[in-house]
Amino acid sequence: MMNFLTSLSIDEFLQRIGTQPNGNTWSALITSNLDSQQLVDDLQETLSIFAECQVGCFSANSETNTLVETIINATEDYLILWNFEQWDKNNWYEFDCMRSSLMRKRGVVLILSPESAKTMFSYAPNIVSWLGSRVYSFLKDTELLSVKEIQERLAALREWSGLTDSQIIEMAEIGTLPPEPEYAEWLVLLERGDLI
Repeated sequence: MMNFLTSLSIDEFLQRIGTQPNGNTWSALITSNLDSQQLVDDLQETLSIFAECQVGCFSANSETNTLVETIINATEDYLILWNFEQWDKNNWYEFDCMRSSLMRKRGVVLILSPESAKTMFSYAPNIVSWLGSRVYSFLKDTELLSVKEIQERLAALREWSGLTDSQIIEMAEIGTLPPEPEYAEWLVLLERGDLI
């Protein structure tokens, strides 16, 4: 089953999210256990910019009821759920049975190891039906730009806006930066994503 998944980078995954309808839309990214923490961190940062909403991040390394209660009480519109490695078939079955409690305003992204995904596919058919075809294999390191590519993109942004890097940083610091996503991208390229 895993051999038939579409492989995506974070950028490609965000493009897919951009074409999804608003509402309770679930997706899953399959990655190795070693890469999951970095993927979660990167995805939380980029998804909050891209989806223009708050993104919550919750570990499933707990009892099923605890995770479901956390999801129900979450105020964020989008959630990233990860760390399912300790879950067995009973956890997935319980999670699946509580599906009606898991509705979100925007959506949920599950970060799964291949082993966790296999267990989910076997014991959580309702969750799998919510995912539909939105289960992807994560391609690591394909979204990283070289120094030259970063400089070229920054030059294009400067030309497009007629502004300098320092002007963009100053505007972000005082809260007058326009809402267009290019400005957020600019700050990220300058390693000033903290100002978004």
